[in-house]
Amino acid sequence: MPVLDGFLTSISGFLRAKDADQLQKWLVVEPPVPIEYTQLSQELKASYQDSDHLERHIEKLIPENDNGKADEGDVWPGFLAFMKDYLEFWRVVNFDDLLETHSQLSGLVNACITALSNSSHGIVVLPTAIYLASKLAKLAMMLDKRPDLTRRLRKVTNMDQGETRKTLVESTAEYIQRAFTMCLTERSSNPNGIGQNGLPEGKKIGIYSFANLALKLFFKCRKTQSANQLFTNISQHSPPLALYPASQRVTYLFYLGRFLFVNDHFFRAQLCLQFAYDQCHAQCINQRRNILIYLISANMILGRFPSRPFMSRPEAAGVLEKFAPISEAIRKGDIVAFKRSLGPESGNEKWFFQRGVLLPLLYRCEILVWRSLARRVFLLTYQFPSDPNSRKAPTLEITDLLAAAQLCQKLLEGWQKPVDTMAVMQSGRTHPNTQFMKSPDLVPPPQGPKQLGAQEGTVFGNKMPDLLEIEAIVASLVQQGFLRGFISHNQGKFAILGAKQRGGPLNAGFPPVWEIVKAKAERAGKDAEVPAWVQNERKVGMGGVVNLSGIARPVGSGG
Repeated sequence: MPVLDGFLTSISGFLRAKDADQLQKWLVVEPPVPIEYTQLSQELKASYQDSDHLERHIEKLIPENDNGKADEGDVWPGFLAFMKDYLEFWRVVNFDDLLETHSQLSGLVNACITALSNSSHGIVVLPTAIYLASKLAKLAMMLDKRPDLTRRLRKVTNMDQGETRKTLVESTAEYIQRAFTMCLTERSSNPNGIGQNGLPEGKKIGIYSFANLALKLFFKCRKTQSANQLFTNISQHSPPLALYPASQRVTYLFYLGRFLFVNDHFFRAQLCLQFAYDQCHAQCINQRRNILIYLISANMILGRFPSRPFMSRPEAAGVLEKFAPISEAIRKGDIVAFKRSLGPESGNEKWFFQRGVLLPLLYRCEILVWRSLARRVFLLTYQFPSDPNSRKAPTLEITDLLAAAQLCQKLLEGWQKPVDTMAVMQSGRTHPNTQFMKSPDLVPPPQGPKQLGAQEGTVFGNKMPDLLEIEAIVASLVQQGFLRGFISHNQGKFAILGAKQRGGPLNAGFPPVWEIVKAKAERAGKDAEVPAWVQNERKVGMGGVVNLSGIARPVGSGG
């Protein structure tokens, strides 16, 4: 029997038996493949160059039902068209020509998705559609690393006609998103899309397989906002995420966490990323490491830092070493060390930038450094009252904080660093007076102060901070709840409230950042819910589980 006839006969048997898994195993498109596929390709080239002849032969060996109603039979026109495209793919494919292979595979995926759209029998090609989409995504990402090949595919943008340039990866994501939408919006016998066995039924089984492929491509081409509609649709139509396999849950929550991180929803992001990390198998070191990068970044912005025992985990190797200088600088309130830990001096600037966490860490964590600096200055300057019954509120002189800020600014500009006066004071337990806290004499750099870039300097750029600016920073810390007290503008002091009730001025005036952030989320209630993370069964007629409005905020909005 010719190879083609045997192949089509087997495919016909899988269709009538509704054996979706076997159908997928036979419809392969990626080498290496068994020798039979090479023979099939040779036979197609030799005897079936005419597409009409090939189409008639397919219809002969995979006939529709005798009643002639394709929608009621095991074979339907969409599948026959897909089989024709599949065989033509093997007739002409040249795996050495990656661009042409991507074009041919894109057409094949579209044909498979069309076959999948059949309401009665399309479910049988669902595993095949997922398989083909994954291979197309893999090829697109491979081509993304070959600009020498994709350069000739770029189209000139014509803004007058409203055209937009789309990369090959973005176009591939849109193909896959079509299959995702088809699975998500399928009408099943159960309005919630959950079968009698308590699991997703019908094509809804493929929701997160396609969603994860599309999300991977959107993040690859840095078109993360294109994922917004995908997340919105999941909120409105998806069965609970917990009903899907662990691998799909972990991958989906990883990308949802990253999306929320990009849009400054750091508390929600860490909820997704923490769940993804906990659910990821311990042997999946690379996957856990990728999750960890964004989980640590989100937590640091929220005032949480990795512990030493955590550093012994295999996935933390090579990652925590990059974050450790940042967390140490935040704890000490060392603005100079903080800037350098994220700058070119650290050797990690490019690493952070490529993963999209450099700017959020740089600008979101700086306020935490100021909080720690204020706390450190308070420890060095405050004289505890000799009378334990004194009702006088502990205070921080804003001029002392100004002196520390000006010192940091000079050190960033390249002035010669003096003896660590703070360390001397701490070791000698000597109380410094106000004059001692003023900016010490420093030796300016021979070539003049260094001109600081936007990422190198403090919030003041190259300008030396003044009293009003430092007062504004303290006011911001108070407003965010990171300092507890009030500012006396006339006296130039920050006064701490509730020192006796809360166990001392440090506990009262400098509450842990994480506890403040968490308490705000718990008070808000809904902030602890994560849009697009469907955790409960949808109520028929209610539309969605959670509201996704406002999920994409501009950079700089509240997290």
